[in-house]
This record gives sequence, structure tokens and C-alpha cells, in this order.
Amino acid sequence: MRTDILDLHRFYERPLGQMAASFIAARIVAQWGDGRGMRVAGFGFTSPYLEAMPGAERRLNLAPAAQGVIRWPTVNGGAAPAANSASLISEMRWPLPDASIDRLILAHGLEEVGDPARLMREIWRVLSPDGRVIIVAAHRRGLWSAFDTTPFAAGRPWSRRQLWRLLEEATFTVVRSTGALYFPPLHSNIILSAARSWERAGARVWPALGGVLLVEATKELMAPVGKLATDGVRIQRRAAVRPASSGAAAGMIDVQCRSDSVAIEAGPPERYSPRGAPGTFSAPCR
Repeated sequence: MRTDILDLHRFYERPLGQMAASFIAARIVAQWGDGRGMRVAGFGFTSPYLEAMPGAERRLNLAPAAQGVIRWPTVNGGAAPAANSASLISEMRWPLPDASIDRLILAHGLEEVGDPARLMREIWRVLSPDGRVIIVAAHRRGLWSAFDTTPFAAGRPWSRRQLWRLLEEATFTVVRSTGALYFPPLHSNIILSAARSWERAGARVWPALGGVLLVEATKELMAPVGKLATDGVRIQRRAAVRPASSGAAAGMIDVQCRSDSVAIEAGPPERYSPRGAPGTFSAPCR
């Protein structure tokens, strides 16, 4: 069950949510600037952060179907309404071509997803070869994941090590990790008036205790050997080879696993020997 879009919208309309969004957006802009010339997308609830990138060639606000979505950009005053860039999508099947996004922000999108690894594979697919992603996730050690008055307490909070492992297993390379929201998540004017001082002090004194983690990673095109596990592929141990017939000719083996059987020849690749043919060996998997 995902947090409803109206609850997210109400939180970010209040002073506490606006303060939180400004600190997180500042961290993103520090890494990516205003997005000039880039195709930028956000998944989850990312409109406060997409608004901080007005120079982007294109901005897409993608929301999971179970959450709901609000039109974005919103109409301000008497200005002519801009074309809607918000859309409801399936968490695991995005209606985007391969390599179509340069930068992607993931906020309020990871904590409540059922299969984080599969979501990261979909993000990998839509990112361009040099594309980057920033994950904004509730920190397991932070105060914000413990107060259910904010949406950062919904779902599963993450540790820095868990996010790094998730990204590496999805064939990303982590390039930067930081934190934000070091002030208490209280709807108090006194706390909010001192929030900027809390934020500066927290980044220096207790950087590991931020309310959210921001981890930036770049897409890898080549996976190191043994790193990427493919869905539906069973990793087998080396089979023991034994002679299938006394008159076997040299250079041919037949590797058999369950009902499948493939003949492998040491000679030219054009030749093939079916299972049981002369000159083959049978190697049942163990």
C-alpha cells in the first residue's frame, strides 16, 4: 500500500514540507545544476525537485499507479497553463524507450516498492549510456523515519550500505553519497526558524544521522564477470564428464542437464553431434 498522493501533496504544502524540499533540492542542484540541455525524469513524488531544474530540455513527473498523481506543472495565478508532464505508470513497466533519460530522481519511490531490484533494472533501461540517478530515501538511522507525521516514515527506510548494494547489483556505480534533513521533523515555528542552522551543523558534526540519504550513481554498460544475475537463469556447478560409449571419437563431448542435451566439439564450430551419437560423452548435472 503506497502513501496517497493527497497526503504527499498536503505535506509538501506545509512549512515543514517546504523546508525539507528546499534542502533536498539544494543537494540535487549542487550535483546537476538546473538540468540545462538534459532530459530529466522523476519517479515517486518528485515535483518539488523537478521544479528546481527549469533548464532541462524535458521534465517528466512519473508516479506509481497505486499512489496517484496530480497535474504538473501547476497553474500559477493567471499564467497560461503549461502542458501536463505528470503521468501514472506501472512501477515495473515504464512507457519510455530505452536510453531516453539523462538524469532521474527517485524520491518516495523506493521505500514502498515491492521489488526494489526490479525497479532499479527498469531505471537502468531508460537511462542513457552516461545517465545518472539520485536516490532520495528515508535513512534508517535518522529521526525522520521514526516520525509518522511525515511521508518519510512510510515503508522501508534504508541504510547507506543497503543502497550501495542495491545499486551495484543493478549494474550502477556509486559516485557520491550525502545526507539532508538534520533538524527534527516537528511542525514548530521555533524549529523551522533554526532549521538552516541545524542543517549546516548536522552536515559537519553528525553527517551520518541525516533524515534522508541522497546517493548518486552512474549507469554501467559492462557488468564485471560474476556480478549480474539474470532472471530465470540457473547457475550450475561444473558437470562430471564420463564416457558414453567405448568407441567414442576424440574431440567430442555431450553435456546433458535434465532433458536438455547439447554436443560441444573441440574442433570447427560448424560440426554438431546429437546426444548418443558416436564420439560423444554424457555429463549429467549434479
